[in-house]
Amino acid sequence: MPIYDFSCGQCGATFEELVRSTTKDEEVVCPECGGKQAERQISAPSVLGASSNVGGGGCSAPAGSGFT
Repeated sequence: MPIYDFSCGQCGATFEELVRSTTKDEEVVCPECGGKQAERQISAPSVLGASSNVGGGGCSAPAGSGFT
């Protein structure tokens, strides 16, 4: 089940929601006001294995730990 970003059309709050593939956007309830006018937002995808460390190789395992 993916996590989607939503914006509430009623109060303007933004929130994340774990959504099943069978769930419609109209069924998502705003945690702030309880409104059912949530709109799915476009969010930037994350890259698996990417590192935010400058010069990092993306692996946090210590040298000699068996990972290559």
